[in-house]
Amino acid sequence: MLDPPTRLRAWKVSVSAVPVCAVIGGLSRTHHGVVYSEIVAAGIAVAGVALAIWSLLREQEYKVLRAQLEEAQSTFLAAAEVSLDAFCLLNAMRDAEGRIVDFRIHYLNHNAERLIGKPRAELVSQSLCDKVPTAKSSGRFGRYCEVVETGISMSQEYAVLEENPLQATWVRYQAVKLGDGLAVTCSDISSIKAAQARSEHLVEFNESVFQNAPFSIVATDVQGTITAMNFAAEKLTGYTRDELVGKASLTMLHDERELAAAARDSAATDDSIERVGFEILSAGAMQGEMEEKEWTLVKRDGSRIPINLAMRAVASDSGDISGFVGIAFDITERRQMLQYVTHLATHDQLTGLVGRALLRDKTVEAVERARRYGTKVAVFVVDLDQFKRINDSLGHTSGDQLLIETAARLRRSVRSTDVVARVGGDEFVVVMPDITSVADVEHCALNLLARMSPEIHIDEQLVNVTTSIGVCIYPDFASDAKHLLKRADSAMYVAKESGRNQYQIFSEDMLKETADRLSMEHGLRHALANSELRLHYQPQISLTTGLITGVEALLRWNHPKLGNVPPIQFIGIAEETGLIVPIGEWVFMTACREGKALQDELGTDLTISVNLSPRQFQQRNLVQVIEHALAVSGLLARNLEIEITENILMVNSTGNLEKLQRIRELGVRISIDDFGTGFCSFSYLLQYQVDRLKIDRSFIKQAGTDPNAAAVVRTIIAMSHGLAIRVVAEGVETEEQLRFLMRRRCDEAQGNYLGLPVAAENFSAAVQGYSGIGALQNV
Repeated sequence: MLDPPTRLRAWKVSVSAVPVCAVIGGLSRTHHGVVYSEIVAAGIAVAGVALAIWSLLREQEYKVLRAQLEEAQSTFLAAAEVSLDAFCLLNAMRDAEGRIVDFRIHYLNHNAERLIGKPRAELVSQSLCDKVPTAKSSGRFGRYCEVVETGISMSQEYAVLEENPLQATWVRYQAVKLGDGLAVTCSDISSIKAAQARSEHLVEFNESVFQNAPFSIVATDVQGTITAMNFAAEKLTGYTRDELVGKASLTMLHDERELAAAARDSAATDDSIERVGFEILSAGAMQGEMEEKEWTLVKRDGSRIPINLAMRAVASDSGDISGFVGIAFDITERRQMLQYVTHLATHDQLTGLVGRALLRDKTVEAVERARRYGTKVAVFVVDLDQFKRINDSLGHTSGDQLLIETAARLRRSVRSTDVVARVGGDEFVVVMPDITSVADVEHCALNLLARMSPEIHIDEQLVNVTTSIGVCIYPDFASDAKHLLKRADSAMYVAKESGRNQYQIFSEDMLKETADRLSMEHGLRHALANSELRLHYQPQISLTTGLITGVEALLRWNHPKLGNVPPIQFIGIAEETGLIVPIGEWVFMTACREGKALQDELGTDLTISVNLSPRQFQQRNLVQVIEHALAVSGLLARNLEIEITENILMVNSTGNLEKLQRIRELGVRISIDDFGTGFCSFSYLLQYQVDRLKIDRSFIKQAGTDPNAAAVVRTIIAMSHGLAIRVVAEGVETEEQLRFLMRRRCDEAQGNYLGLPVAAENFSAAVQGYSGIGALQNV
């Protein structure tokens, strides 16, 4: 049996031979009725030869064609098998009505075999829908039918939901009509899809970052026309994207005056301000740098806000600039914060007044202006009298209120052109430029004293505060700002030492006084280490028995050059400098040690009284200091008495109450010194356990001549006895004062009339000759 090409060739040969035979046959029958058998035979012979030759040629052609076909088929199969894609040939299967009901698998390559997951032997010549059910469920079968019927090729992507040997997640099917069937190619596009997904995610992420960035982002082309803007830019400018993108230049959002000024600086003409303005905005970016400047943004409603604008060029790989990106944010809060920080650095935080650093600059400016115009500058250093006492007694909160009120009064007392500053705890400075005469200065100083004198209402209490004012005048007593401030401060200290509540104008004599004070402060810092401090003891006498019941330890300083320095001159310095704390610890230790020695020497039970300043009372380790002094010295706690000022009791805080209670728990007694001079009332004595009251010497001194002072003394004694508190009168200088106290049944007294303070080693000998004791016995 012949194959189809052979049969086709044979059919062609048979058909081509028909006319020749027909012609010859016709001639043999019709030519004049004459049979030309020779001619027929010859014709047949010729025809046979021709047919044989033609057959040989056709056979040769067939062999060549077959070889080419086999070579093409081999090439096709080789290419199909090594293809990275799955490939198959499908033939349409039709029903009786010609409709495609399925496809028969004619051929498939190795990757198609792997994709389907079945061997070729099970697939070739089989129904597609039977072997690959997903062809219909995925919709591919319908699309295959359309390709065969219409001839329009198909290319479609599908997600692979089921597992497959290729581990493909996405495939692309391409189908081309081939006869009454299809050539189908299936490509694994998983990596392409993954890259596409990453690209889309990156684009989406970039868009999200762009749109949701917390700062304004605006993109422009090379001419400055806005090409994109994010939500923050819309919020910042007040414009929508539709209003600006592709329609407006970035310079439209900037203050024209700033751009015009920048254009003038760059020597550009006014008619090119928009172009030059954008060039200025992007100048640094054009050079490949990040250009960052502060500008004023004009919003849609016309309002203006300060912004920080950073411009960057968008360039291709070749370096060509295709546009710019500007990042802007509102710096209003930053400027406000900067102003606030600057204000904190140059102003006092509590009062809002000018601080020390700014004061120096403003004083220099005032002096330079006075030098230029031939006027004067007056500097007033204002210091509150006894502020530390008030601050320690009423508490720091009340002290702050006092400082705030002082600052307010000073502001109201000067001109708007004057400078008011706070340079220390309770020290203020007023700089008055454009002063014409010393008389004007004196008038201003008196005005400041008067304005500061009214009582101040603090925490439901009226506090009377006075001030000490030192004044220095440029160019009369100082040639520059530095000496002007320094000498005004020196004058202020002179005002304090002269009795407070007054002003002093600097003079040359004050330079020595200031130097002496500085020298004293320097000496006091070394007094303790150089053993220059000593304690003297003044006896306290019982007014009923005439016996010595105790002694008060009084601090003395023997300066190597200045000699014996009165306590009134150095105690204040010790308080101000904080030296009172280490000195106070030394006093406790020495008083307890020497007091115990006096007890042993006299053979009597003495009370050793030690003064405690408000600054010492604030010590955190005060109780430990007292406890240590008692333990080292061997003095019994009941023989130690702590003298505190009544102002300490005014600070009715839990901490103070607990500290006093802990001192009492040691067994130490509590005494109130200088009673009657401060703000204390007997109501405080109900809250604190107090053993003794010491009536201030000023009342004792005036009791003989001033009925009011005598009434105060009587009242204190009577009410103290009612509270079972013993009373000690200090500062007894005369026999009359002693008789008055005895008549009023005062418990104890001390003073120079009864006994002078002496050193511990001289105390025993001194008490034998005290005339006060004999006088007491004769009263």
